[in-house]
Amino acid sequence: MKAKTPSFIGVLRYRNFTIFSIAQMISQFGDRLNNMALLGLIGAKAAGSPFAFSQIAIFASLPVLVFGPVSGILADRLNRKWVLVAVDAARTIIVFLIPSLFYLTGNLLLVNLAVFSIFLLGLLFNSAKMSVLPHLVGNKDEYLMANAAANFIGRFATFLGLLLGGFIVDLYIWKELGWDGWQVGFYIDASTYLFSAAFLSAMSLPRSAVKPREKLENAQSATGLGSVIRTSWDDIKSTISLIRRRSQIRLVYGAVALTVFFMGAAYSLDIMIAQQVFGFGTKGTGVLGGILGVGLILGSLFVGKWGKRWGEIRLMFWGLVILAVLMGLSAFTVNFLLFCLLSLAAGFILSVVLVLQDTLFHRMVPSSFRGRIFAVKELMWAGGFMVSAVFLGAVGEFLKIFISYHAALQSLLVACALSIIASVFASLFWGRRKLKGPRG
Repeated sequence: MKAKTPSFIGVLRYRNFTIFSIAQMISQFGDRLNNMALLGLIGAKAAGSPFAFSQIAIFASLPVLVFGPVSGILADRLNRKWVLVAVDAARTIIVFLIPSLFYLTGNLLLVNLAVFSIFLLGLLFNSAKMSVLPHLVGNKDEYLMANAAANFIGRFATFLGLLLGGFIVDLYIWKELGWDGWQVGFYIDASTYLFSAAFLSAMSLPRSAVKPREKLENAQSATGLGSVIRTSWDDIKSTISLIRRRSQIRLVYGAVALTVFFMGAAYSLDIMIAQQVFGFGTKGTGVLGGILGVGLILGSLFVGKWGKRWGEIRLMFWGLVILAVLMGLSAFTVNFLLFCLLSLAAGFILSVVLVLQDTLFHRMVPSSFRGRIFAVKELMWAGGFMVSAVFLGAVGEFLKIFISYHAALQSLLVACALSIIASVFASLFWGRRKLKGPRG
């Protein structure tokens, strides 16, 4: 009898996956509202201070760079279900207190510390979330569809949050009630975390899903600071050993690195071309970002239904080639409509690549290692994006000495595109004997 093909509706029939999806849709909408509330707070209370925005970015990035590996270790050692619930409960309290912290002190220091705490907790949440996701469906054949559905729901909630967040924060009725709009934004965001925690607490997961290392912990209970440090170091060494032993995991990490490089280049170069060289302005850039988001949503739907037909590893790398080609074309595009089409296509392909990367990690990595593997991925995204954006920006400034600003950006975009394509074909050539691995 032919196995039933996984479908979007099919994975939503799993009670735990549905609960998880509702919780994520609510909290990710709140995340975007939180971003808008932060922008509203800074705009109202720290107008004319560009460094205020930089401080928020720094405090949001530091947790991943400093505590990335630790979050993965904790996600693999603690009860993952209650990690998710506890993190959302803690974020409820912290976000709810942000307006009071600002009103009591009159400065952004405690707000920045709250932002640091929220993103630190979010790092732990993401490691546990990605570790639990495969256990929310029935079998490995549904991993791709589960990742695609979760990605679609998250992107859609993000899109709604970006679309409605600013409108909600700026509603005139808040002033009539004697409240600041950004204050209300934080309170609504806190309520979304509370609802998410309530939904997640209703999940009923197998013990192997929530605490896969329980037997190890019972046999080797860590007591005292020295023991904790030793066991944590053992966790790091075992993760490195796993990555060294399994070439396919290294192959996917290589694809992650190329994706991060693409995003860093697009952020530091394409936005400059669209906004300054071609005069699309901030509004035009915002429109391009919205169209990119639509592409991300559509790509999630596509990869869940048709992604397995081409082989997941090959499709992931060919997706990177297409992204590189689109980047090269963007260097010579002067028409706004064409830029919109390129943004839509880039969002579509990028979504396919991201979903495939998560799915491949779920297939390749044992449950007891998933928290650490996804924590390394988060670290690569945070550190790699920052390094690539800063490096390309510095090279662009250097090239301006010899050629025009536009020509410098074009040269870098083409060079980045060719570098990605060359890296992809090198990976496919050297790893061709390993491509017979998990293809769904």
